[in-house]
Amino acid sequence: MEIPDEMIEDLLPAVQEQLSAPETAYVKGCLERLTGKEKLEEQEALELIAQALAVVINEMVVGGRPFDSEKYRSLLKDLPLLPDESP
Repeated sequence: MEIPDEMIEDLLPAVQEQLSAPETAYVKGCLERLTGKEKLEEQEALELIAQALAVVINEMVVGGRPFDSEKYRSLLKDLPLLPDESP
């Protein structure tokens, strides 16, 4: 799934909010892993997280389903690979 750059930019504030919210501590853990172990620049890591969020939001809108936090966690765990990339 190709996610428009504008959508990524629009979701960056939501990702920033998740980084400081206790209930989404896993997002901060993902950022730390991407910038530490994976050696990505912070901005690139934030954009990857926003892409994962976009995938889940798109499935929400298209499928008329509630936000799937387990799917989001799973996508974050797989980063830096995106859902449409093969290992």
